[in-house]
Amino acid sequence: MLKKRIVKILAMAVSLGGLVWFLIPIHWGVLNIGNAFGIAVSVLLFLTAVFSGAIGRKCKSSKGFRVFCRAVLVLFCAGVLWAAVLTGLMIYGVGAGQAAPPADATVVVLGSKVSGTAPSADLRVRIETAAAYLKDHPNAKCIASGGQGKGELVTEASVIREHLVKDGIDASRILAEDTSVSTQENLSNSQTLIEKNGLNPVMAIVTDDYHQYRAGKIAAGLKITSYPVSAPTPWYIFSSCYARELLALTKFFVFP
Repeated sequence: MLKKRIVKILAMAVSLGGLVWFLIPIHWGVLNIGNAFGIAVSVLLFLTAVFSGAIGRKCKSSKGFRVFCRAVLVLFCAGVLWAAVLTGLMIYGVGAGQAAPPADATVVVLGSKVSGTAPSADLRVRIETAAAYLKDHPNAKCIASGGQGKGELVTEASVIREHLVKDGIDASRILAEDTSVSTQENLSNSQTLIEKNGLNPVMAIVTDDYHQYRAGKIAAGLKITSYPVSAPTPWYIFSSCYARELLALTKFFVFP
């Protein structure tokens, strides 16, 4: 009995911790499919823990319900294992220990949400990371990539370009690719722009650390030689970004 109580308390604590983790981004104006999914899972886990006694009694009295619960448990465990595998791939995609990009590789900054005309938190760190890289590699050209999404008053590319210039990067080094609305289009359209302007076809892809694996796989599918230049995701929005990327990677593998 004591063991069951401890397990129940731990399950409630973990699910409440997860709920708080996924609620934090909302304070910063971030609510997307990622943290919505995380919130839903956390609430379901908490309710399961709270009513674990009643669920156990129902399982004993109903064979059909017992089979259902076992099926749900198997699916949950499979989901946890799948998330662990995808997390490992995300970590691998950050590129720690990999060779650095060539000094004149074309820097491609992948867009992210713009709030009106201002960069979101993760786009801001991408811009800062790109600016630092470009200052260290004065021969590299840059493509700011991103179209205009819902709720955005300007294109993501224009915001990236504007803030790179504010951060000290000469405007002549920056080209804008302002039509893409997905990572696939970011890279494909940037590849076309590189060919038209005679730039180095090797890309140094600037995006959040969690996003590098998928971006690299898409680049490889387009026959692009690419290197990751990873931007650190702000901690207060990481949960929403991470969960959304889990879903995006699942879609990437299941519906390639």
